[in-house]
Amino acid sequence: MNREAPTRENRRGFRRWVWIILVAAPVAALMLGNLWLACPPGRAWIAAKIQPLAGGLETHVRGASISPWNGVTLHHVELLQPKPLRLTVKQPLAQIDTIRLSPVWQSWFRGRLELRALALDSPHLVIPLELLSELARSQAPATPPLVSAGPPVLMAPPSVTIPNTTPASPPVTPPQGAETPPKTPAAPLPPTAWLHLKNASFTLLSASSGKPWFQATGVSSSVPVSGKPAQSTLHIRAIHIAGRETLTDLNAVLDWQDPLLSVKPIQTEILGLKFVLAGKIAMLAGIPLQLEAQLPRQKPASLTLPAGGRAEADTISANARFRGLLLAPGTWQGDLLAEVLAPSARIAGHDAKFDRGSAITILRGGILSCVDARLIGDDLSLLGNATLLADGRAAAALRLVAPPDSVTAIVNRTFPNIPQPPALTPLSSPQRAAFDLEASGNIRHLFLRLGHDGPVMELKQ
Repeated sequence: MNREAPTRENRRGFRRWVWIILVAAPVAALMLGNLWLACPPGRAWIAAKIQPLAGGLETHVRGASISPWNGVTLHHVELLQPKPLRLTVKQPLAQIDTIRLSPVWQSWFRGRLELRALALDSPHLVIPLELLSELARSQAPATPPLVSAGPPVLMAPPSVTIPNTTPASPPVTPPQGAETPPKTPAAPLPPTAWLHLKNASFTLLSASSGKPWFQATGVSSSVPVSGKPAQSTLHIRAIHIAGRETLTDLNAVLDWQDPLLSVKPIQTEILGLKFVLAGKIAMLAGIPLQLEAQLPRQKPASLTLPAGGRAEADTISANARFRGLLLAPGTWQGDLLAEVLAPSARIAGHDAKFDRGSAITILRGGILSCVDARLIGDDLSLLGNATLLADGRAAAALRLVAPPDSVTAIVNRTFPNIPQPPALTPLSSPQRAAFDLEASGNIRHLFLRLGHDGPVMELKQ
C-alpha cells in the first residue's frame, strides 16, 4: 500500500486552507470593523476621540469607514455650539459632510499618525462673536473697570523706529590653513501633504441679534501644509460684510515653504476702492497668522447717506495689519491707520466741509480702541475716541468744535428734544466753543451724556 500519496495530498489541502485563512481573515476583519464603525457604538467611539481635539465641544458622527485604498472616511461630522449659545444660534459650530484622511500606513503601523492628505467636503463654520469675546477675555490679563473715555485730546503721531546706520563690522576671516567644519546636510523633506477644501464656508455672527457680520462662501483649494515646497491656488466665490456683498470670485496664489504658507499680494476692489491684500500663516503651535491690507491713496466715489445726504472726499488711504495666534483670540493684535483729504458731507440740506481727517484704531488683548479720530476744518472740527472691551463694555467721547452759535444750532438740530439749552465747554478763544458727548455702558445698553454736566439719554438695542 502506498501511503505517501495521501500524505502529500493532505499537506497540500492544509496549506491551501492556511492561505485562504490568511487572505480571508484581514478581509473579514475589515468588513466587521466597518460594520462596527457604522453602528451607534462605533460612531460614539469616534465622536469621543474627536471631542477632546475640539476643545470638549459635543461631537456627533453619523458614520465612518476604512479601507486600504480610500483611507479613513468620516460622514456628516458636527461640532455643536457651546451650551450657553445653543438657544440663540441654531447652526452647529462646525458641520462637515465628509472628512477623508489619506494615511501613510507604514507610519500608522509604527504608531505615528502621518497623513498624505486631508480632504474636507462642504465644511461650514458658524462662529458667534460672543464666543470669540469669551475666549479673548479668558486669555487676556485682567482689565480695570471701564470709565468714560473723557474729552478727546491731541495725540502725537506714532513713533517710528529708525534703523541703525552704523557700518557693520567687517567679517572675521579664519586664518589660512584653518579647517572649516563641514556643514551637516539638511534632512530631506517628506512629500508635500495637502489639505483639500471643497465648497467651504465661514460665518461670523452675533448670537444676540442673529446678524451675520462676515461671510465667506464657496471656498475651494488644495492647501499645502507640510513637506516639500509647493504652490497652489485659493478660490472664494463671495465675501459678504454686514450682509452686503463686497467681493466675488477672489483668486489667490498660495506658496508653501516649510513651515510658512504665504498668500501672494492680491489686487482687488471692494466697494469701488482698490485694495492690496496679503497674508502669512505658519504651521506651528497655535498657528501664527499675519494679514495685511493696503488702500493706496485714491479718490473714492461719492457715498449716499440717509435722507438724501451725500459724502465726498478728494483722496482716501488706509493701512491695516492683523497678527496673532489663530487658536488664541487673546493674542490677536491689529492696527488700522486711515487718512482722508478734503472730506465733505451734505446732510438734511446742511453742508459740512473739512480740510483733512484721520483715525488710528488698535486691537490689543481683547480690547478694541479707536485712540484718535478727527475731522479738522476751518469752521467745524470733530474729535473723538472710543474703547470696546471683550465683555461688551464700551466708552466713547466726541467733541464738536465751532463758533458758539454754530455749535448751538448743530446740537439743536441733532437733538431736537434736549430738555435744556446745550451745555457748551468754553475754550481759550471766545470765537470757539465745544460740545462734548460722552457714552458709557454696554454695547447694547449705552448712556449718552449731552454736554458737560448735561442731561443723560438711555440708548438700547
